[in-house]
Amino acid sequence: MYFGVVASYVFEYLHDRWGHRDARERMAHRLTTDAQLQLLRAQLDPHMLFNTLSNLYELIDESPQQARTMLLHLIAFLRSTLDGSRSSHHALADEFKLASDYLALMQIRMGERLRTTLSLPDALRAISVPAMLLQPVIENAIRHGLEHRRHGGELTVAAAQEAGQLVLRVRNSGSQETAHPASTKPGGFGLHSVKERMVMLFGPGDHVALRQLHELDATEVTLRLPLQNQKGAA
Repeated sequence: MYFGVVASYVFEYLHDRWGHRDARERMAHRLTTDAQLQLLRAQLDPHMLFNTLSNLYELIDESPQQARTMLLHLIAFLRSTLDGSRSSHHALADEFKLASDYLALMQIRMGERLRTTLSLPDALRAISVPAMLLQPVIENAIRHGLEHRRHGGELTVAAAQEAGQLVLRVRNSGSQETAHPASTKPGGFGLHSVKERMVMLFGPGDHVALRQLHELDATEVTLRLPLQNQKGAA
């Protein structure tokens, strides 16, 4: 009788725990899908496509090779964005490829005003990460920071392994006020959605941090992911 009662309590405990985990995973998947759809709508709006295609049209006569290169970046960006809506995770190398294609497109508009550096160690290329996790952060850095600066600036995206964590950093020229004015607004598609997604995927914790580097006139956003949980997260 005693063992039957204990077994019953254990079963109920595990059932509740599994149910909670399943609910969290379903919520994380929903947030992933919602974030990707919002991102897709934001990036594929007529204004963005019009500007990109207009610049490509002008380049056809002025610089045919550059036009072909930028068209390949646009195709790759659209393909990666659509693929991201079908998978919750992909390799970190794919995440950086998406960032590279997006930044190449932004350079059509900004030219020499946008200077970028992407740093991904070979040892981290195959690590599984949530799809399109960096994109909203990079988009904020461009839209609310660099794009409005007269002389533009630099944007750096870097990955590193620190104390058993995967650390992703996005740094852009500009102050916190000019770089991310809407990033913490409730419901905004900036750091708020990234923070929510990280909590749903990995549980409570300091996964996202924004700091102002006054001495460098720069803003840096840091994402920290637990390496041991990434492949199991949904």
